[in-house]
Amino acid sequence: MKARLVLATALLLLPRAALADTFSHDPPGQLVTGSGKGRADDHVYAPSIRFPIEQGPAFANSQVWGHGGSSGPSGSDQCDPENFVYPWHDNYCETRDYDMPLCPAGVGHQGQDIRSSDCKKDVHTTVAVADGTITNIGSYSVYLTAADGTRFDYLHMSTLLVKVGDKVKRGQPIGKVSNHFGTSSTTVHLHFNIHQNVAGVGSVYVPPFTSIIAAYETLLGIAPADAGGAPPAATVDPPHQDPPPAVTPSEPPPEPGDSGCNVSHHDSAPFGVLLALVALAARRRR
Repeated sequence: MKARLVLATALLLLPRAALADTFSHDPPGQLVTGSGKGRADDHVYAPSIRFPIEQGPAFANSQVWGHGGSSGPSGSDQCDPENFVYPWHDNYCETRDYDMPLCPAGVGHQGQDIRSSDCKKDVHTTVAVADGTITNIGSYSVYLTAADGTRFDYLHMSTLLVKVGDKVKRGQPIGKVSNHFGTSSTTVHLHFNIHQNVAGVGSVYVPPFTSIIAAYETLLGIAPADAGGAPPAATVDPPHQDPPPAVTPSEPPPEPGDSGCNVSHHDSAPFGVLLALVALAARRRR
């Protein structure tokens, strides 16, 4: 216990150095092998947002194909250290049955899964990525809609601190990262969507990966904060010839393939990974 307290203190003292030196990510659209075909799209659809989890480190990767996921390595656990390392992995358009006009297959995962610094549920705070209004709260989702109509969806949270109709400010706490999934459960993570009007397509889920990369770099202090206004509607070439009409879809039902990761064996942080980050930061400071 004493060693863990010392390590935790060291991380608090060196977060920017350790994280900024080691952060990396795969290219947009590069999914885990066997998990589907991603969308190679460098456009930043929401360039001015704040990162949706209050503090780093955080790790964007696949829940279903990651350790502890239903399609992950056999015998693995969601708290395995492999889930808490860089580089980040895109999982927008990962294999699902949801209609997704911007995905190469026409169906897929609607957003990006993000793990906080460890696999503890109901601990890490989620925050508003922009000023806006809470427009819907479902059984496992919260919708935050900005003035320009862009909607940001937060899934699987607990301890909600907002209600429908609340006006929230960028950075305001919303809830806690958890594993709520309707009547079921999933791994401990935040699923984050960006729903936006796209010229030539309509109102759809857009790739969030590049937007959260920019927000995370700003959080770490390795990129200038963007004080710009709302982005214009992006113009993209849809992979479908017949896109669906511009509608705001309701909360998607739980999928069996994205639920049921055992959290009973390991609830502690991956301290080996954190120790490696501290050691790396120390070496680079010499």
